[in-house]
Amino acid sequence: MADFDDVMDVYARARAFMAANGNPTQWGDSSPEAQVVMSDMEKNGYVVVEDNQIIGAFYFEEDAYEPVYDSIDGAWPDDAPYAVIHRCAVRNSSKGVGQFILDWCFARYGNIRIDTHRNNVPMKNLLNKNGFEYCGKVQYNKDDGERVAYQKRIP
Repeated sequence: MADFDDVMDVYARARAFMAANGNPTQWGDSSPEAQVVMSDMEKNGYVVVEDNQIIGAFYFEEDAYEPVYDSIDGAWPDDAPYAVIHRCAVRNSSKGVGQFILDWCFARYGNIRIDTHRNNVPMKNLLNKNGFEYCGKVQYNKDDGERVAYQKRIP
């Protein structure tokens, strides 16, 4: 919890970057909320540190169950156990952090599902570059909660 303010700063910078780059609605002005970040930090929240500075934050859960993934406008390639990555954020001046996060997660679990906003071009590019398969759309809520969903399984 000592890193809470730094993690919230990473998310604030990520929100500003997304808004400035055509994706103002995915996290709006306040998402992820402080309560969510605190819960992440207590359970499955992780940070990326370089030169003693937090440059990334994300949620990673192994053997996850994501209820919203039960209703997909599309299809998952399999029903095997999976891990999820959520709330992946990077300081906008840091390069290669998203790749580091994916590599770190795959070193721990070989079947990962992830979703993002349709306007989050940098994340969609990262997922495509890393061989994730587009599986369809999932809906989190009625207010622009549609997300594009991906999965990748390594043998």
